[in-house]
Amino acid sequence: MAKEPTQKAKLSLKALELTLTKDVTNDYYLTPKLQKCLDMADLAREVAAMSTRQEDEDEIKRIGNLLMKRMVWYLSSGYSLSTVLGYFRPTVQGVLLESELASAPNRDRIKLGISYSMSQEMRQALAEAELDVEIQKAAVGPQLYSVVSAQDAMHPDAATRGQGVPVSAGESCIIKGKNLKVGGTGEKIGVTLTRQDGNEHTTVFFPISKLYPNTPTQVGFVMPSSAPEGSVWSVQLCTQIGNTGSQLLKAPRTVSMNDYFIVGEVSETPGGGGSEGGEGGLEEDPLG
Repeated sequence: MAKEPTQKAKLSLKALELTLTKDVTNDYYLTPKLQKCLDMADLAREVAAMSTRQEDEDEIKRIGNLLMKRMVWYLSSGYSLSTVLGYFRPTVQGVLLESELASAPNRDRIKLGISYSMSQEMRQALAEAELDVEIQKAAVGPQLYSVVSAQDAMHPDAATRGQGVPVSAGESCIIKGKNLKVGGTGEKIGVTLTRQDGNEHTTVFFPISKLYPNTPTQVGFVMPSSAPEGSVWSVQLCTQIGNTGSQLLKAPRTVSMNDYFIVGEVSETPGGGGSEGGEGGLEEDPLG
């Protein structure tokens, strides 16, 4: 029988200044301090180490992957699933005319997704986790808030109303933040994306010539067309331009965004709370 961890989970949080509010200067938003993005091999290794029966981690990984693949098939076939993580069910959004119902629905007119509601075990684990808050006040240099689609960058009000456009492969994306303008000399000056899910950890680098717009509050790039739907990415920005937006520093600054972004999902607004629904993404069930 597998041994349960004897230590409580510790959830590290970062308190960042909420510069999006206009009239308040001392408010903060909390965001999880993300650790490594784990895959099935990592989980299998942990389960094998906890087990007293000396199960083989490769076999655990194989069975775990088979289990997840069957979950994917059942969800895509209209089943709902109740697991230790929580309750999952397929969802569909879209409005069709009666004349359109005589044939297969137009995929461009509907959006399929998965709704997720936390289980009691998940709620209890979060309730019992020790919280460690790290305050980051008066940060110097670039501050990366989120990566959004160019459409959402142009129409933030629509995104706030829940009508956001997902980050998509082959489309323009915008890093939103403060003191972002990229400039200077050196091979590392630019924006670097690193895939976090899977084992490949693909890296994509954008030099200054590939960034548009390139301002103190917005830096844009085109998401590679080969980026798979649902892939998870981190973003790092390196610039030699100081907070004034024009003066070059002696050495470049390199800053990573605190959160990851997902291809095919609408990015969350800093400080907004909750989880964002997106095509193929997970939505927290308001009734859960």
